[in-house]
Order: sequence, then C-alpha cells, then structure tokens
Amino acid sequence: MRSRASAWIPPHTPSSALVALAAAAASMTAAEAGDSHDPARLSRDVVPTFEAIRLDLDAGKKGYAGSVTIDLKVESPTDSFRLHARDLTITRVALMRGGAVVPTTTGSGDIGLLAVRTSKPLARGACRLEIDFTKDFDVRANNVYRVETGGRSYVFSDFEPDDARRAFPCWDEPSFKIPWQITMTIPKDHRGFSNTLPEKETVVGEKRTVVFHRTVPLSSYLIAIIAGPFETAPIPGLSVPGRIVATHGGAALATQAARETPAILAALERYFDRKYPYDKLDLIAVPEFSAGAMENAAAITFRDNALLLDPKTMNPAQRRRMIGTTAHEISHMWFGDLVTMAWWDDLWLNESFASWMGDKITQQVAPEFQTDVDQVNDGFRAMVVDARLTTRAVRPPLLATHNLSQIFDVISYQKGESVLGMLERWLGPEKIRDGVRAYIAAHAEGNATAADLWASLSKAAGHDVSSVATSFIDQPGVPLVTLEPLGGSRVRLAQRRFLNYGLVEPGRALWKIPVTLHYPSGGREVTQHVLLADSTRTVELEGGATPAWIHPNSEERGYYRWSVPTAMLMEMANDGPRHLSTRERVGFVGNLRALLDAGQVHGDQFLGVLARFADDPDPLVVTAVLTGLTAMRYPFVTPDTRGPFAAYLRHTLWPALERIGMEPRRGEPQTVTLLRPQLMTWLGDDGRDPRVLERARAMAVAYMKDPATLDPSLQDAAISLAALQGDATLFEEYRKRFESTPIPAERARYLVGLANFGDDALVERALRYAREGPLRPQEIMAIANAMGVKPELRDRVFFWTLENYDYIASHIPPSSVVYLPAQATGCSLERAAKARAFFSTAAHSPVGTAKEVEKMEAATRDCVSLREREYGAVTRYLGQLANLK
Repeated sequence: MRSRASAWIPPHTPSSALVALAAAAASMTAAEAGDSHDPARLSRDVVPTFEAIRLDLDAGKKGYAGSVTIDLKVESPTDSFRLHARDLTITRVALMRGGAVVPTTTGSGDIGLLAVRTSKPLARGACRLEIDFTKDFDVRANNVYRVETGGRSYVFSDFEPDDARRAFPCWDEPSFKIPWQITMTIPKDHRGFSNTLPEKETVVGEKRTVVFHRTVPLSSYLIAIIAGPFETAPIPGLSVPGRIVATHGGAALATQAARETPAILAALERYFDRKYPYDKLDLIAVPEFSAGAMENAAAITFRDNALLLDPKTMNPAQRRRMIGTTAHEISHMWFGDLVTMAWWDDLWLNESFASWMGDKITQQVAPEFQTDVDQVNDGFRAMVVDARLTTRAVRPPLLATHNLSQIFDVISYQKGESVLGMLERWLGPEKIRDGVRAYIAAHAEGNATAADLWASLSKAAGHDVSSVATSFIDQPGVPLVTLEPLGGSRVRLAQRRFLNYGLVEPGRALWKIPVTLHYPSGGREVTQHVLLADSTRTVELEGGATPAWIHPNSEERGYYRWSVPTAMLMEMANDGPRHLSTRERVGFVGNLRALLDAGQVHGDQFLGVLARFADDPDPLVVTAVLTGLTAMRYPFVTPDTRGPFAAYLRHTLWPALERIGMEPRRGEPQTVTLLRPQLMTWLGDDGRDPRVLERARAMAVAYMKDPATLDPSLQDAAISLAALQGDATLFEEYRKRFESTPIPAERARYLVGLANFGDDALVERALRYAREGPLRPQEIMAIANAMGVKPELRDRVFFWTLENYDYIASHIPPSSVVYLPAQATGCSLERAAKARAFFSTAAHSPVGTAKEVEKMEAATRDCVSLREREYGAVTRYLGQLANLK
C-alpha cells in the first residue's frame, strides 16, 4: 500500500573515476537501450539470475559501504549492457567470466543508469559482476534511510517504485525477478531484518554479521533492509514464524496487532487455497515513513501509528485501520509479491486487488465495521477524479523516465477495486475466486500482466471477461447510465461518459457495463441483470409495468454513475429507508453529489435531500451525509454564508447526535461509535454548536488529566474541538505532549490539535512550528493539510507553502514534493494562476509537477463553476431554513 510514494530524485552524481566516461554512456546504441519504445528501460541481452548484497550498516554513522555480486546470463552476444545505480559512489567494478577478469569500461548518466562496456562482445553464457560502493544514508524516509528516535538510531528501507537503485546497484525493474541473499554487518547490540530468516550470525569484536537465507525470486522493490536496536513481540498462531518489530519501547504496543493477524492470514490462505508463500512474517513499525505501509516480501513495513496501538486508549477507528491495512499488505504476499506485475502500467494488479481482497478479509474477521459498505464511498472517491478530463486510465502507458509515484492514487487503488467488485457481482464469487487461484498457480514466483488475469477469469467463467474488464481498465473516465421509462414495462438504458458541468467529452467512449436494476414489483424486490454494451439498449422489465422507481445500480456494485427522471429520484429518496439497502442509500447520497457537480441537481435540492438522509437509522448513511457536506465547504462556505451554514448543520445533524448521545453506550454497534466523533466534530467546528463545544472542552480537560477517563473513540475529537477556542497556554500544552508522548497515535492526535486553534496568532504559530518544530518528514505538511480543509484558511496555507517551498521540498519525503500544487485547490482562480506561475519554474517543478498543476486547476474550475451556478440557490435555501426556525 503506497500513498504518494517516491517522486522526483536529483540527478545522479557519479564518482570522480567515472565522470570522464559519462559522455560515452550517453551515446548508447539502440541495442544497449533495449526497449525501442522506451530507451530508458533495460535490455534483456544480459540479465541477472542472482544477486548477493553485503552491507556494513551502522545507524549511528552518516553512511554505509556495500558490495554486490550479481550472477548474469548473456542471452545475446553484446559488448555492453546497463543496470541501475543512482546516487552511489562506485569504487570498483569487475566483470568475471570463467575465473578471469573481463576488461571493461563504465559510465553513468543522470537517470540512474550504469553502463558496462567490454572490448569485444560477450558470448552467450554465464558471467559475474562485482561492484563496490559507498552511500550516505537518506534522512527523508526514502531508499535506505536513517532515523533517530528516543535517543537511538535505526536503518530502514523503502524502495517502491524505483528507489532500490539508490541503495545498491541492481536491475531495478519488476520484470527482473531473481533470488537475493542479504548479508549485513551491524553493531553487535543491533538486530537485522530482511525478507528471510537468518541463516548464520557471527559476532567478532563489536560487530555482528547476519547472513540471511537466499530468497525465492523477488523484484528489487520488494527487498527489505532493516537494522538497529529493535524489540520484537511474537505473533502466535500463524502457519509460519511471525513477529512485530518495533523501535525501543514499542513492543509493548504490539498486543493488538499480534491478536488480529492470525485470523487475517488464515482467511487469506483459505481464499487462495495456498499456504503463505514465505518462511516467516515480520510486521515492522516505522516511525518515519512516507506511505501507510509497504509489502516487502515477508517483512512488511508500516507507519508506526497504523500498527502500534495502546490497548488502553485504542479506539475503533484505529483498530479498523490496523486490520484493513494488515489485510491489504498480507494480501500482497500472493498478489504482488508471489505474482508480480511485469511493468508499472499494471500496478493496479497489485493495489486494486490488495484493496479489494483486504476489504473482503476485513469484512470476514471484523464484520462489525461493515467494510463492505465503506467500499461504496471508496469507489466514489475515484469517480470524483474520473469525472475530470485530467484523469487517466487504470492501466496507463508509462515510461521509465516518468514519475512512477504518481500512479499510486485513487485510480490504481479505489477504481480498480470497484471494477473488481463489479466483475465479482457479474461473474459470481466462486468463479472469480477460481480464476484468481488459477492465475496465482500459473504465474507463481514470476511476472504477469492484466491479459493473464483476464485469461484466467475467462476460463473460470466460461465466457469472455476481457472485453468488459478492459473497457474500464484501459480507458479513462466513468460512464453515466441514464434510465428513461418508455411506458408499459419498457425502459431505455443509455450510456455516455460522465463529466462535470461544462466539460466536453473528447471522442466517444463506450463501455461494456454489467448493469443490475433494482425495483419493486408486485410486493417483492426484483433485481434484473443487463449487459449494456452499446450506447443504448431497450429493456423489458419483469413484472409487466414500470414501477414508481428503479435503482439502476443495485447494491452500488457497478462502477458507473446513474441518472433517472427527477420524479423517480425523489420517489427513491422518500422510499429509501424502506426499500433501499444500506449500500444503496449510501450510494444514493454519493451519486446525488455527482449529479450536483454535473449540473443535473441544484444546490438547494441537494441540501434538502442530505437533511432527509441525515435522519436515517443506519450510522453509515449518516456518515455518507457528512461526506456529502464536505463537498459543500469550498464552493458554498463564505464569510456571508458561514453563519447560515452552521445553523443548517445544527438543524440537520443535531437530531442524529441527540439520538445516539455524546457518550458511548455499552453494546452499541461499532458503526455508532465511529459516527459519534464525526458528528461532534462537524457540529462543534463547522456548526459551532455550544453544547458540543462545551462538552468537548470538558472531555479534553479530563483526558489530559487522566486518559482513562475518556472513551478512546472521543479522544481525537475532544482534543481538536477544545483547540478551537483555546489559548496560548493550551497550545503550549499540546506542543509539549506532542513532543513527549511515546504513543504514535497520541502524537498524531496532538499534531492535528495544533492545527485547529482558531486564534489568528496561534494559526501563525502552528505554521511556524511546522517548519521549526521537531517534526518527522511525513509530519511537516500535516498542520497545513489539516488547516487547509477550512475555506477561510486556504490562502494562508497556500502562501505559507510558497514562502517555505525550499525548506519543505528539502525535508518532506521526496515522494510528496510533486503534490504541493494541491495546496492551491479551492474556489479561487487567482490562487490557481499564482500556483501555475510558481510551479512552472524549473526550481519548483520536479518531474510530474505539470500534471499535478493541471489536476489542481481542473478541481478549482469545477469548484468555481459550481459556485457560480448554485450559490444563489444554496443561500436562498439556507435563508429560508433560518426563517422557518
């Protein structure tokens, strides 16, 4: 699971011994370049078959020394080949064949490529490449990096997608899947962890050398290199040895992860009908980490606050996140690690599947969270992006010189997951499971493509799956299915690309859509399946007459937006709690928001329907209402409407909070426990409800005196809400607690709290602290991001970002720098123009920035368009509501 993974990296600085040869490397022939469509890809004339890595790792030092020995196979006679080695100081290169040294010259360029040339062509057969090098540890949660915490130093690694080359020389593309053997020399009181168990450990003087077992074939991005004074806690009940690995003092917080993991692994082994594929399972908590977690084979790394939970203060949201993340990452051990994409255009094969399977397993082991309903909103997140022309296909064309980190997004994760869920509904759970098992068996320890998956699913289903799947995976956008009653029992279904208001479809997209209709007929609920493969199709309904309403996406399992006549839409809203399932009601609210964006529903209608659904008895539907309200902040909350909007929130949301109460009740559903702090946050922050604010202040005071006095589910909300009217004394108290707490989740709690103070001077102080405080790389933008959800602070956060760009860009994880243009998003074309000017200069535009600027501008134009169309209707509605009261 990646989130904004590695991004722009500075040019390779070769060692002085190689500089003179760089020009020769720059003039490599097409044969050396390999793939004629992508000259930066490695050729297959010479391929690795095994790599041994030796590293001297002392986390207390500035850098490390290493060597690699790579067994090669010459597939075609050649006098040159390339591999990856970026930001490494190369001190020795030797090519061996039959015990003899082959004379070579070497040269390096600025895209991480090391060229090796021989005086005469190498014949087919085996040879061996030896390289010695040195490298400074990274300090920004990237490649092999150093972390200081609690007065101790540690080494971690993070290589996805293409940063292994910055740690050691290698063939750093996923199709080069080979066995590896890692050897670490570390201080004798440190411990080393990698993808396998140790084969041998020896201590000589003050040094410990750990030789790990040879791995099964793995791609370079899946290698793990971890060393330091770690603690471990066992995970009993697994089919293989398992441990939680944590920095000093962290093992005490491993209890919950150790308790939950065995059921997750067992459920996955049952689904795949295949034993876990590695010899052990380590779950490693990392205090500085740019992603949520990373699926290194058998050595999964997690951001520490996602894995280490204090049993005394753990809340349901933390537990749900930990279970879901763990299920996602262990799913990767089969789908991603055992079977690996051939190239990054099929990243979705890893991430979409792990998201889909992770949710499926979470639903099995923790059904109380109703993850199957959450999937609806996950799909809608992707549809919001897909409604713009700046979107991309799930399976995009990618060059090695692109910023590969930018494909780790909602399209690769949530859209792909939704498409897989739609295929499961269409094919049936058993057939898709059988197809997945066949796919894994056919490609175990190798690489595969989307076509391989479609072939396995088609065989299991007994009919073609590829044409349906590729229509969603290989082209951008989301379809809109429009239902039109024709009289009698006939309706017309039509499809076109769904786009936000004012956008014009380029060309004519067409999907093969498995549509499932849901409607009442003769006192029963009917579901009817239709494959909409053309632009229109007439359907004869079962039952003999057109019902009062027809839901065009039963259970919201299809990846498409839908539209019905307004009268039918309102009838569905009225009948929702009685006839629509929870997934359908959640979907109704999300789809209505999309129709607002497209100009098919007006702002006053949207607010009215949200108010109606806010009274729904199911907490997950009310949560969907809160998600819908989020879309209203930027376009409609202005100085003139802030008061009326707050009154609307109190009128709309207070009955739900009053019904469930501000204190948890014994035995209540977990979905209620999760909803309560969300309602309190909306009512206290945006709604300025005095009842909620008073209660939150009291909760925060009690919590800071004794955390055990406040239910864990309310701690985040209490700390954030108490800050709204807090003074400098409370700010200082939060700062001290943020810096001193050993509990990762509590550290995050106080950091977000610092961002929520309402006083102007404290807003400035919080932003200064983001630069001057002892924040970790992934925390530096946390305060700005938390402030940025408030429309009144968008400009301040944006200009702070520009003013501090050089500091931010040199301290946050490299993967995050390319996304800084998003700080301009909102409803200001002037701000967007300033962002374009700033991020168009060479000093502010790492590879991929232009694309992020385009996305920011598209979102801003949508916001401005919505405000221009609907601001009057929204303000009139809010005014009428105030008059009624």
